[in-house]
Amino acid sequence: MTDDRDTTEDAKAGDEKAVAHAISVKERHATRLKGYPNVVGVGVAHEIVAGQRTDRYCIRVYVRRKLSKSELPTEAVLPDSIEGLPVDVIEDEFRIHQALSVTLEDHRRPHTFLLGGISIGNLLLGGSGTLGVSVFDNRTGQELLLSNWHVLCGSDQCQIGEPIIQPGGGDVGTANDVVARLFRSVLNTEVDAAIAQMSGQRLLSKEVLEIGRVDTSGRATLGMYVRKSGRTSGLTAGIVADVSADIDVDGYPNGRRSFHNQIVVEGTTEISVPGDSGSVWVDDANRVVGLNFAGSPRRGLANHIDVVLRTLDINLGPGMTILDWQIRAATS
Repeated sequence: MTDDRDTTEDAKAGDEKAVAHAISVKERHATRLKGYPNVVGVGVAHEIVAGQRTDRYCIRVYVRRKLSKSELPTEAVLPDSIEGLPVDVIEDEFRIHQALSVTLEDHRRPHTFLLGGISIGNLLLGGSGTLGVSVFDNRTGQELLLSNWHVLCGSDQCQIGEPIIQPGGGDVGTANDVVARLFRSVLNTEVDAAIAQMSGQRLLSKEVLEIGRVDTSGRATLGMYVRKSGRTSGLTAGIVADVSADIDVDGYPNGRRSFHNQIVVEGTTEISVPGDSGSVWVDDANRVVGLNFAGSPRRGLANHIDVVLRTLDINLGPGMTILDWQIRAATS
């Protein structure tokens, strides 16, 4: 008799091998594919046939506008398949999701106890993004808050110690609302992320608004159901549709930037809009899998969280915030 667990593990191993193969094919051809006119990204996903997601893996090509073959010169027509894998063409463009306007009340108001999913920003930069989650520095163990580079830093000239306010300047935040200071930031081909050190005016929680306690990480996989809590759109959900996207993203101070190996989350409605930058995508066990930083009307774009943690030299836990210690002392 075959053990169902063995069958499940074999299927999982087979899927991982197939995805790894698809990623290797994408890596070999991404530069060439991104050289086609109108192309903004290349990734790996489940093939979509007649609007339905299939179990077959494909090379996904993102274009600004999807045109029929008859509308394109021969040299601009994308291949139907590459090394035996089908090529899916998806019409979309991506832009960073920092905001200047006000939105959902509970996400944008001042919070005595800071938590993920609420408005935050750099006082000198202006605008608002989202506080992602509480993290800890690997070297010192101190508690920090995580968001995006373009939310907490936003320029090549930003300096350690710049004031971080809650809520952000795009909401009602002012110089009286400084809660942290910029501590470390990174903007490269895989990560748009930054951390800030608490300044002592308010306490930081391990909670994420509308999601709950978050202190572990996981790996995004194709077809995974995920949620995020953002300053503008609140709690939204989607499916991981791409785990290895090489995408051009608009909206940066120096113009368009190219990112490598990103997560694409798809939903049936708007799941990531301006102001949601810095929010974290979590799986059904509240494990963080991605740091949201950009998107389009139906898609969110996120850094793999393991790359973010490694690059910034931080961790999600175990660890206790000052607020945790105070709660423990009060109830002991």
